[in-house]
Amino acid sequence: MQRVADLDTPSMVVDLDRLEGNIARLQASLDELGLANRPHIKTHKIPAIGHMQVAAGAIGITCQKLGEAEVFADAGFDDILIPYNLVGGPKMERLTRLARRIKMTVAVDGAFTARAIAEACDAAGVEVTLLIEVDTGMHRAGVQSPEEAQSLARQIADSPGVRFGGLMCYPTKPPMGEFREAVRDLLARDGIPLDQFSGGGTGAQAVSKAAGCTEHRSGTYAYNDLSLWRAGHAEIDQCAMSVLVTVISTSCPGYSTIDGGSKTFTNDALQAGGVNGYVREYPDIFLEKMSEEHGVLNLSRLASGASGPRVGEKIHVIPNHACGTTNLHDVVYGYRAHGARPADGSLTGDEIIEVEWPVPARGKIR
Repeated sequence: MQRVADLDTPSMVVDLDRLEGNIARLQASLDELGLANRPHIKTHKIPAIGHMQVAAGAIGITCQKLGEAEVFADAGFDDILIPYNLVGGPKMERLTRLARRIKMTVAVDGAFTARAIAEACDAAGVEVTLLIEVDTGMHRAGVQSPEEAQSLARQIADSPGVRFGGLMCYPTKPPMGEFREAVRDLLARDGIPLDQFSGGGTGAQAVSKAAGCTEHRSGTYAYNDLSLWRAGHAEIDQCAMSVLVTVISTSCPGYSTIDGGSKTFTNDALQAGGVNGYVREYPDIFLEKMSEEHGVLNLSRLASGASGPRVGEKIHVIPNHACGTTNLHDVVYGYRAHGARPADGSLTGDEIIEVEWPVPARGKIR
């Protein structure tokens, strides 16, 4: 029997009770709203957790890259959406190989990408469903008008090897309701049905419902993190994942240093001079800044006379961004707390590791 406290550091750990609670909570919310659940696996990248999500009621999964989809298809998942423009010959070959095995859906936002996928699928004798991505304000991809969506849908509907499925957006925003209705009306004149509308964003499921989406994609909800806490979509006690680290220096007045920096937590979404990591054992101190291998805790909020962590002490830090942190770790340790959990959510030292999960989809950026 191994305790979390006995792990070498840095180590990524997940509270299984919190994880299961997060999965059940979102599924119940989507069931109540009448939305299908298609969780994004980029947060955890672990097939075992994906199977937990499907067992709870998810209809399929979302993978951002083909490499992730290949890992999850090998693990038994048979309905995968890639909400990402796939471009280039190697990706067409991999996509058609997947489409021979499982149901594949891919998002596109332009004629070039749609044509290349259609030609590859037609030549391979497979069919892939295409969704048209709509730009909701991030300006990284997506059609800009209902008329642009109509033109692209016509092209897809007339192409062998692919079928037009509907629309996709991220994150779902309220104006998407009017956009969907406009596209639906335009396509009705062409005799093209708009069956699917895939919305996304943890905490945005009610917006997806109001916009007329048929399914919703959330990822971070499985773990939760400080970004969702800041946005009001999660409580600290609902954050399932943290990183166990060791205090390695207290030499600098007002600060303590831990053995994890940007190569442990990722520097994505850093808040300048702000809270970039929540310390479970010491809620009044916080991870303020990082270099590659050092994390610096700010002690300025400690009450007068209160002591901070000691050199050699192990503490748990909830990161800013769970998804980026996951991609830096080979292994995740799943544990359950034994005995009463303190009201402040801190750990007791009696957290027993029940599972050691490799992270097979980490680093799958192609």
